[in-house]
Amino acid sequence: MPKTKTSKEEVLEKVIPVLRSRGVQNSSMSELSKACGIQKSHFYYYFSNKEELIKEVLISVHSYFNYNLRKIIDSNLIITKKLENLKMLLEKTFNNTEGGCIMANTALETLHLDPVYKKEIRLFFQDFISGLQQMLECNYSTEESLMFAEQIVQDIEGGILLMQVYSNPKYLNSAVTRMEKIFLNS
Repeated sequence: MPKTKTSKEEVLEKVIPVLRSRGVQNSSMSELSKACGIQKSHFYYYFSNKEELIKEVLISVHSYFNYNLRKIIDSNLIITKKLENLKMLLEKTFNNTEGGCIMANTALETLHLDPVYKKEIRLFFQDFISGLQQMLECNYSTEESLMFAEQIVQDIEGGILLMQVYSNPKYLNSAVTRMEKIFLNS
């Protein structure tokens, strides 16, 4: 018997792994409600439709990642410690989860059909790039740091994709190693 009481945050937390591994198109509201242990109708208490639910998921993932990235950037730690924390964030967000990056997955799955989630996805990547750029500006000019930040995000996302295709974390780990070299100017 599905439980009837749950918070919006609990719902979002429980649907993220399903959406990450199955995708937006292959995840029905029935399947998502089952993952949450609630009635399908209970979803409509928080979300008027699946599109709104997916937007909230993307906003939630963005908020989590950006909050933790900002904590790293704004800390008074030396760059090597910031990099250690950044690696842990990347590991926790992308390597320890089935399905990789929910933002990239959703973009690949939906943008060519209907760009309804484009704003949320774009904001995630803009914040990811600008956060890395800010960290890089201690060693590089504004233009160089932007170029390297964009390169790092592209490399990490490519590493996540190949990690999923080959079921091998070496691709993401290699992207992270290349990121470290850029940060440490070596």
